[in-house]
Parts: sequence; C-alpha cells; structure tokens
Amino acid sequence: METIRLPYMTTDRDPFSPNLPPDAVVPVPFPFHAHQLAYLREVERSPTFTAAAERLGVSQPALSQALAALERHVGVPLFERDGRRRVLTEAGVEVARFASEVLGRASELRAWLASRRQGEAGSLSVGMIDAASLYLLPGTIGAFREAHPDVDLRLLVDTSEALMDRLRRFELDLAFVIAPAGEDLDAVSVRTEALHVYAPPNVTAGATEAADVEWALYPAGSHTRQLIDEGLRRLGILPRVMLESGNPEVLRQVVALGLGWSVLPAAVAEEDVAAGRAVRGDQVAERTLLGVRRVGAPPDARVQAFLRLALALPEAGRTPIEA
Repeated sequence: METIRLPYMTTDRDPFSPNLPPDAVVPVPFPFHAHQLAYLREVERSPTFTAAAERLGVSQPALSQALAALERHVGVPLFERDGRRRVLTEAGVEVARFASEVLGRASELRAWLASRRQGEAGSLSVGMIDAASLYLLPGTIGAFREAHPDVDLRLLVDTSEALMDRLRRFELDLAFVIAPAGEDLDAVSVRTEALHVYAPPNVTAGATEAADVEWALYPAGSHTRQLIDEGLRRLGILPRVMLESGNPEVLRQVVALGLGWSVLPAAVAEEDVAAGRAVRGDQVAERTLLGVRRVGAPPDARVQAFLRLALALPEAGRTPIEA
C-alpha cells in the first residue's frame, strides 16, 4: 500500500547523529497511508460511516479499522461520539483538510506526469545558432507552440560550440548547431545548405575582384567560418576582413549597403539578389545544420516532437534521433 510521509520538525537531538549541534532541527517522518487519508476525506464528505463505506466500496468494519489506525498514527482523537453518530473533532477536521490537500495534489501530480510522458507539460530548452533562429526554424517554433501550448518553450541563441557546451552541462535539452558535433553527442542532419560569395551590385563577384575588397564574415573560430576560410583558400582568395558577426542579417546588410563582400547561405541573401541589391558569386562551401542531444539522454516526447517538426523542413535530413 502506498505511504505518504509528512515530515515535521523537531528540536530533539538525533541519537544517530551525535555530531549535530544541540539546537539542530531534525526532520522526523510521520507516516500516513494514502487509503487512510482517502477514507477520512470521504467520511468528512458523507452523512454517515455507512454511506462513506458504500461510496468507497469497502465494508464499514474495514473503514473503521483504517481510521482507528490513522488515529493511532497521529496520536490524537479524530472522532467523538454524538449519540450513535461519530463526528470529527477539531483535530479530525484539520487532518481531513490536510487529506484533501494531499490527495488533490497527488491527483494533480499524476495528471502532470501523464502529460509529461506524452510531451504536453514541463519545459523544453532549445539552443540554436543565429541562422537557425532567423530563417530555418521560425516555422518549427510556431508549430510547436501551437501543438504543445502547455510546454514552457525556452530558446537560447549562441554559437555552435557554446550550445554544445551548454548541452554537456545539462542546460539545454536540444540544440541546433553546425556540423561537426562532438562524439559525446547524438546528432541528426536537419538541413544542408550551400554558402556562396555575395558582393554589392554592379560588380563581378570573381576571385580577381575579391582580392581588393573588404569582407564581412562569420566570427573566426566558428564552425561556419572554418568552412568559409577553407573554401576561399581553394579559390585562391585571402580575404581582408573588416567586420565579423555571427548574425547573418548583419553580414547581408553590409553587402546590400555596398560596404563589403560576404559568404552567406542562399536563404539569407537571395532576396537581395532578386531585388538587385547583391550579386551572387561562386559556391565556397557547404554546411550542415544538426539537431544534437547528449548521448544516453532519456527519452523525451517534447524533444522528439520538436525534432519531427524541424525535420519537416524542405531538404530535411534523416530519421530523428533515437533516444
């Protein structure tokens, strides 16, 4: 039978903890059986013991024995005689109130845990790089919030390395980063995209012209920048970098304003090409957006739901991570 333990505080010295100071407050377990509390609550709500026993589906002697055991546990009378009837004492009323609160909270907890198992409650912390938050996953975020309104979705934008570190420190449940991921992380490919040179309008975005211009690129040391540097090197370009930003919108604006060249995903800059604000040059590299979790992380329906939505993007990758 399930037991609910209500700790109460005492200033008595614990003989099994001799190193405690004399005035230490020591928690002492006070046992209640859940069925005893349920019986007491029903007795309070029913006109007679007989009616309470019928509603509970037990015999009246079994009900009386359970409540007598509860009285022994609490150490004070819970009932007094009123002719042939038994009514709650002041202590009985207080314990009955406590029973209602405990059983109500237990019911709420059961419902919350059921929703949690189904991915409909609790919180979900998701990290993503700027690119993902700006143009790859807004639809995913909106769809998740609509489908799971009771989940507290918390978003964090940072670099790939910082997001993977936060995953390892258990600060995130899921992250979207640029490949490669660490060996201690489970990863699924969400999308692969090409990175092209983009230049201001009315110029030829070739290797010769690129040698004499200034560039706005992703920050040095980032996964995307490593791919860009390797790609530009293959094209014989050693860029003169005048601005670094992890926000692709900032890099796009630099090109559109004619202040420099950049290397960007098509999803960021093609609108400017169509509007005549930029010119697209050679493909420099290709990068892959990964959804990553900690290896061995327990199954989480909310994580799986978010990943499924992300993988519904055009050009999405393979099957979601098997948790």
